[in-house]
Amino acid sequence: MRFVIQGLKYDTDKMKKIANVKKWYKTNSLLVKAIYGNEEVGTTYDCELWRSEKGNWLLTHTEDYNTKVGHAITEEEAKSLLMRYAPDIYETEFEKIPEA
Repeated sequence: MRFVIQGLKYDTDKMKKIANVKKWYKTNSLLVKAIYGNEEVGTTYDCELWRSEKGNWLLTHTEDYNTKVGHAITEEEAKSLLMRYAPDIYETEFEKIPEA
């Protein structure tokens, strides 16, 4: 999959897949807002977390009708997702998580 985000090309064929994670995305549908009275409504997607050779992070998922979506994220967000969904991979990629 290839995405151009903020002037940078992200190509998952050339990136390293780090982990499978989940992320909640807010729904911007006017119909959904009307039904739920402007409450924050969204969907949690199963996502794939990727890192480029230059250290940029990409989060991809599939939406309705097999639409592939990619979002560039910060390293801090990547760390947060890994800590929550793949702590072993976090420790491999970054640092050991302290014991409680």
